[in-house]
Amino acid sequence: MLISLAVLLLASAVILRLLWQTEHLHKERLGNAHQQYLTAKILLEDGSEESAAQLWKLHWIASQERFSSYTDKKHWPRLSMLYFEQPYQLHNRLELIGGRTENNIAISELHIANSMLLHGLQSVIDELSDNSHAYSRPLKIAALMILPALLLWSLAYHWLVYLPMHRHSILAENELNYAAGELDTLTYSDPLTQTSNRKSITQFLSDFEEHYTHDDSYIALAILDLDYFQQINDVFGYFAGDAVLKEVATRIDTELRDGDQFGRIDSDRFAIVLCDLVAPKNAEQIIDRIQLAIERPLHYKQNTLNVTCTVGATVQLASEIEISDLFKLSDQALLQAKRNRRGSVFLLSDTEQQALSRQRQIINTIKNSSPDDIFDLVYQPIVDLKTRKIASCECLLRWTANEPTDLEASELVPILEMFGDINEVGLWVLKTSMQQLKTWQTELNASELIMSVNLSARQLESEDFAQQITAIARDLDLPPQSVSLELTETVAIKHLEAGRQQLALLKNHGFNVSLDDFGTGYSSLQYLKQIPATSVKIDQSFISELLKDDRDMAIVKAAVDIATAVGLKVIAEGIDTDEQADCLQLLGCQYGQGYLFAKPLSGPEFARQLVCRTPTENGGFQNHTAA
Repeated sequence: MLISLAVLLLASAVILRLLWQTEHLHKERLGNAHQQYLTAKILLEDGSEESAAQLWKLHWIASQERFSSYTDKKHWPRLSMLYFEQPYQLHNRLELIGGRTENNIAISELHIANSMLLHGLQSVIDELSDNSHAYSRPLKIAALMILPALLLWSLAYHWLVYLPMHRHSILAENELNYAAGELDTLTYSDPLTQTSNRKSITQFLSDFEEHYTHDDSYIALAILDLDYFQQINDVFGYFAGDAVLKEVATRIDTELRDGDQFGRIDSDRFAIVLCDLVAPKNAEQIIDRIQLAIERPLHYKQNTLNVTCTVGATVQLASEIEISDLFKLSDQALLQAKRNRRGSVFLLSDTEQQALSRQRQIINTIKNSSPDDIFDLVYQPIVDLKTRKIASCECLLRWTANEPTDLEASELVPILEMFGDINEVGLWVLKTSMQQLKTWQTELNASELIMSVNLSARQLESEDFAQQITAIARDLDLPPQSVSLELTETVAIKHLEAGRQQLALLKNHGFNVSLDDFGTGYSSLQYLKQIPATSVKIDQSFISELLKDDRDMAIVKAAVDIATAVGLKVIAEGIDTDEQADCLQLLGCQYGQGYLFAKPLSGPEFARQLVCRTPTENGGFQNHTAA
């Protein structure tokens, strides 16, 4: 609309400007002609020959030069008849009229004045005036026609084009705003329960962290999980499940205070943020109220549903809030609550939060360091119980980084498995230990020494694990039978399918396979048949009370008999006394490991132990396929 009005105004301005210029130009020319007419009358009154010559010259100029371009060409012959000679040839004209007598001059002047000159000037003025009106009339007519046409065109464009387009643009803008609102709703809310979602909860915590000003209050994040919710869907249908979720959301909202936030973050999970708590116990009180509200009977059509929930929560000082920690700690608290009992509440304690902080520190150190800088290997001898000579050794991983200083392998390995670094570290352990074994075999004439290396479940899940170990042994020119791969009974059974294929392939290449902690897992004879093991290690929990508890004695004897019956070598862990070693030897156990013989030793210390031992007749060590 604005464009059409601008075009209309511009066209009108141009036309009006042309009309004004034309009128002004013709008025100027008429004024000039009239001035020349008055000048001619003055010259005629003078009556001299010189004045007559000037008069003729003036008339000639006025007619031939000034007015000829504004008069139609058809009038030029008539004007030239009046002035067929130049004005300065006045004497010739006078002679033609009647000579140069005074009488003739007076008669000529009178004739010119009355019948020719003034008449000619007046004619020119009249013609110029008529032509002025003639020239301006078409422009005025055109203006009167064009301006209304432009106005009509503008109005038609406005009604037929602009207004529909404007209405369409308004509708499109409204639809866009509606779609943006819907997208924002879907992004930050749960469409089923009309509550916040995980992203909205995270944003709420971020805003809280940014704008928080108090120093002495607490904030809690609770993860609420509905127990056996899938059974409701399976038995009563998904509509019943949706109704349960909506009702649970309503009950949670009823129990919360102003300023608290909650939302559905998973299929049957809700996150609840409790702000401005005076003490951690306040969070537990609110959670208890919510749990009681949810456990009230819920009616769906003709059915009464009893819904319970398990809650895990963590509480932090609001001034020390870390959003990622809140979710992680709450998830772990929920996991612990489920382990305790369905329908329970578990509030993560300060001690457990410190343990998680310690865990993060360990992970960061591992990810930012080379294994050579933070790990070391120690070696614990495994002896032949009959000869008490070193037959093999177990390679054990040790943490050498500055922080934390008291990290044990039992804590380290689960962290490595949880955060996915076990494969890299496990490969480093294999390479380093096998290189050390090759060095000892070459330099200390210990060709019969066997190195036992612990494996994790994650390593068994790697498809190229067997190829990696085989390649390391081949590169070192190390006999495969010098290496024993050790894994716990629980890991072997839990990953039976994947592990059995890998272990069978390794056994076919000549590697030994040992089941660690034998007797603490499922201890099924069927598993002993399926797992391609060459030896078993009886867990130290049975050895420590071997001489005091008849049940331990019976269990160890049964384990030794079963392993021997299926062709497996038996190693006992945790031997601390000679009496235990003697008893195990009488029960048929071939090899032993424990502080009675040696603690885990560094590489040089273990080498000295090897040198001090009396060699066998063939110059080597006792050979066995255990470990």
